[in-house]
Amino acid sequence: MRLLLGVNTVSEEGLWYLLHLFFEIGMIQVGLWVGAAIAICFVLLDVFYLRKKLKNNPKKMVIRLVALLTITVLVVIVHYLLEKVIDVI
Repeated sequence: MRLLLGVNTVSEEGLWYLLHLFFEIGMIQVGLWVGAAIAICFVLLDVFYLRKKLKNNPKKMVIRLVALLTITVLVVIVHYLLEKVIDVI
């Protein structure tokens, strides 16, 4: 989240303090849930499917990385659809 949004440059003085506070809290709340969704999906996929299929495969790290990136893209797409298109979030 910090890479996408950048550093919080809002002043912490006066009325701008509320904007600074909302920025930080929003990043923590959104980043926590999106990161947790990605981590849970990847751990479940890894434990229940990938470990059995990739026992003797020399490219298992590459396949796990591709699986992690695929899950990340799917979670980002779902988050975008729910937030911007359907307006649920």
